[in-house]
Amino acid sequence: MAIARAREIAQNPCALRSLLTLLSLVLGLLAFGGLAHSASQTLDVAQVRPGMKGYGLTVFRGTQPERFDVEVIDVLHNFRPDQDLILIRTEHPILEKALTVGGMSGSPVYLEGKLVGAYAYGWLFGKEPIAGVTPIANMLAEMRRPIDPELWRALGTQPRALAGLGPRQHPKSTQRARARRPSSRRVAGLDDDLGLERRGALQPLRSYARARAPRALGDAAGARLFEASTPLMLGGFDDRTTELLAQELSPFGLLPLQAGGGARKPAQGKGKARQAPRFVDGGAIGVSLLRGDINATAIGTVTHVAGQRLVAFGHPMMNAGQPALPTSTARVLHVLASERRSFKIAEPDEPLGTLIHDRQPAIVVDTSFEADTLPLTLRIHGVPGAPRTRWDVRVASQRMLTPMLTFSALVNALSVTAAERNDVVFEAHSKVELEGHGSIEVDDVGYSQGGVANPMALSQLRLFDVMGAAYGNPFEDVRVLGVEIDLTVRFGREVVTLVDAMVASKEVDPGSDVNVYLTLRRYGEPERMRIVRVPIPESAAGEKIELVFQPGPAVKLELPTPDDFVQVLDNVRTGYDARTLVVSTKLPSRGLRLRGHVVRDLPGSALDTLQLANESSPPAPFVTHTRRAIAMDEVLVGSARVKLEVRQEPLR
Repeated sequence: MAIARAREIAQNPCALRSLLTLLSLVLGLLAFGGLAHSASQTLDVAQVRPGMKGYGLTVFRGTQPERFDVEVIDVLHNFRPDQDLILIRTEHPILEKALTVGGMSGSPVYLEGKLVGAYAYGWLFGKEPIAGVTPIANMLAEMRRPIDPELWRALGTQPRALAGLGPRQHPKSTQRARARRPSSRRVAGLDDDLGLERRGALQPLRSYARARAPRALGDAAGARLFEASTPLMLGGFDDRTTELLAQELSPFGLLPLQAGGGARKPAQGKGKARQAPRFVDGGAIGVSLLRGDINATAIGTVTHVAGQRLVAFGHPMMNAGQPALPTSTARVLHVLASERRSFKIAEPDEPLGTLIHDRQPAIVVDTSFEADTLPLTLRIHGVPGAPRTRWDVRVASQRMLTPMLTFSALVNALSVTAAERNDVVFEAHSKVELEGHGSIEVDDVGYSQGGVANPMALSQLRLFDVMGAAYGNPFEDVRVLGVEIDLTVRFGREVVTLVDAMVASKEVDPGSDVNVYLTLRRYGEPERMRIVRVPIPESAAGEKIELVFQPGPAVKLELPTPDDFVQVLDNVRTGYDARTLVVSTKLPSRGLRLRGHVVRDLPGSALDTLQLANESSPPAPFVTHTRRAIAMDEVLVGSARVKLEVRQEPLR
């Protein structure tokens, strides 16, 4: 009977959502009960006085928290909105050298035997072991926040309860209904990029970074309190990719460090039962962005555990709201003292829980949820003798981070496997598994100078457009379920440059064919001529037109404004590859990009009428082109243009 009832609930989306909401409320009540008990064991910031002494807990090596002594300097009021900051001096042999330590963020601080807050802030280039403590009341308030599964879906992730009650997929009937429903909602920065413009792998993260306040630079940096930087431990990354990650993630307070960070293998002890992983106050915690053949884990410290929830860090990781990232226990290897920023060298241990809130005073982790991750498989072909040609990684599933993490894993794998700095032609066959839409396959051909691990070339692979369309489309919530990339490389300059284009006469007849003489040059070879016949439309009589010769990827196509997500995908997959010469005849007439289709070569009166038909969502006009695609044997680079005058009538 119970099994039948469970199946009935699983097949009913409304009942399933209600059950998940009820479960969330129950867990919240349990956590609240734990908080009520712990509230009596905390000290309010109003009771803190200069000179008070106490201690803190953190892990300096291994997994066991150790004590360090603290003395209160004073309280800095309104340090953040509705948040004070307790200034403390720390005493410990390690902290006398390391001063403030990245990775200690979240270390609980106790005064009069009661929890007062979390070690969280420090000064760059400081000469004293002085830190700022986030009051525990602000952190516990974040622990009480409810979770919203609908928001998780909108962010492209969907954690599940460890008991298996969390939904893993949307009902397909709901997806079809959403796909059919026209949307008038415009999303800033997204509507114009739904397969119409190349967004690249890093655009979602950079868009979010621009919205954050800039960090202090130069001389002002030493006079400002900084979050005790969160070390992002990298395992299996080379120098080039580490620098790339530092550039992209440093605006969020993450400090990528090439200091290990790979998950260690579980011990194979005989006769001993393996203990279940758990978090403890003062213990190390990791937020896993990548796990597998390469690893990227943000390291911090647990402040307080209450039931199935805990607070940590004492400051935000990325201030991303409700990101649903996977977390783990962690092990500290060493505290590295540095005049600029000291930090813990650590590595993830056992996966456990989900980061459910990333807020100003703290991060909140719930151990009853298992965060969603997606499998990424990279296979590299054409590099004989390479020690590794396949990479398997689990990537955190989150709208802003997943494309960038996938991109960094690809760049890193190629840097390690095919490190040659020679020119290279590459072919990429990518599969992106999308919830409710199956496997989307795209092919790319590219050329890169100085090696295949060229971030500029790789970021333009269309698999990132597919991922961006899934996460950013305004029609339906779509999760990326997995990514596979097969990339074949051929070292050498198998590329031809389009140098020039000429015609015998600039005046041509309407309805005729004109011979265009293209000058092509391949590396190490003499220039050669190729004749291309281009038809001149009769409708261009009496007009001036332009012929544009370009490689396929450089052609900006006139695509319809998407009416649903399926059309978004069609737009992304529409285009020419790099081994195609495209001849575009630029006409004086105009066309309109409408919802669901494109109308070309319209007279002025019709253009004005259609533009006025819908003022709330006006059609987008464009210059009309006719195109002809010519297959090439090599990758084409360069471009050329020819301007022609079309006679009113053909010469007799």
